[in-house]
Amino acid sequence: METRIHSAYKGEVYGISFFTYFADHYSDSSANVATENAREALWEALVLVEALTADLLEETLKARGVSFDRNDEEMRRKGEEDAHAWVVLPWSELVKTLIHWVAPWELKYREWLDDAPADCHAVFLLIAEHETAIYQCWEAEQRGETGVDILNDFIRKYTAI
Repeated sequence: METRIHSAYKGEVYGISFFTYFADHYSDSSANVATENAREALWEALVLVEALTADLLEETLKARGVSFDRNDEEMRRKGEEDAHAWVVLPWSELVKTLIHWVAPWELKYREWLDDAPADCHAVFLLIAEHETAIYQCWEAEQRGETGVDILNDFIRKYTAI
C-alpha cells in the first residue's frame, strides 16, 4: 500500500507543476476578461487541490516511515513538459484532452480504494476523491459550466479535517 500512496504523492508533485504551468502560461485570445478571470480561478483551484492532497499524503507517508521529495525534480519537470505540449490548445480541445487524460487515473484510484485494507481506507478515499473532483471539474467545463465549485467543495472538505 505504501508504494501506491507514494506513487499518488509523486502524481501530486507532477500535478502541482502541471497546473502551475497552465496558470502561468495559458491564454486564449478569443476569451473575454471574465472568462480569463474564471480560468485563472480554475487553475488556482487545481493547484490547491493537488497541493492539499500532497500535504495530506505527506502526513501518511511520514507516519509510515516512507521518504518523499516535494521538490522531486523529475516529476516537476515532467509536469511542466506535459503542460508545455498542451498549453497551445484552444480551450475546448484542451478540456477534451484533459478529460481523456484524467479518466484512467480516476478509474485507477477508485480501484485502489476498492482494494484498500480498512486501515488505509481514509488515505485511498482522499486519493480517489481528489482525482474524481478533477475529472468532474473538467466534465463541468466541457458542459460550459464552472468546474471551480467542484474543486472548492473538495478543498473545503479536506481542509476541515
